[in-house]
Amino acid sequence: MRRITIYSMVLALALSVGSCYPGGIEYYEDTDIVFTSYEPDYDFTTANTYSMPDSVVKITGDDERVFVDEPYNTQIINRIASNMETLGWTRVDDPEDADLTLFPASWTNTTIYYWYDYWCWYYPYYCGWGWYYPGYVSSFTTGTLVMTLVEDENAIEPYRVWTGALNGLLSGSYNSNRMTKAIDQAFTQSPYLAN
Repeated sequence: MRRITIYSMVLALALSVGSCYPGGIEYYEDTDIVFTSYEPDYDFTTANTYSMPDSVVKITGDDERVFVDEPYNTQIINRIASNMETLGWTRVDDPEDADLTLFPASWTNTTIYYWYDYWCWYYPYYCGWGWYYPGYVSSFTTGTLVMTLVEDENAIEPYRVWTGALNGLLSGSYNSNRMTKAIDQAFTQSPYLAN
């Protein structure tokens, strides 16, 4: 009887503490992350033109070349180009005529995890008398868009001067508002790109 009372008190305390926790993730966009990095020794004021492919490549791990589907591909390319233009950059068609080349790429990653509370087998009072806790499997998928500015795309190891990475949970359908907001944020937090 004493063990059941202690267990009930611990459970009540855990529930009351958990119910007071403010916030929490309620929407997929709450998980979005925007990361930017740049080469501090590079003088961005010396460059004002860039080239960019018309397609966002999907990194799949296969040898086959795969691209982001339309209309999403065009929306992403146009949003990147719009931000670059706002910062004073001019897009040119031929990479040979450009100061820098911007490469957009994307990929998805699915994480699967399994949970099982083995303490229930060893010490039944831990989980409650006569209760059975089976394990469970869960998964989540994240999507990433990476934008990389390089100085010499023909070199064996191109000189990367700026990288913007956008990552978040995928809801199963493309959300152009989330992607637009994340792309804008990457350029907003990179004021050194302004010409």
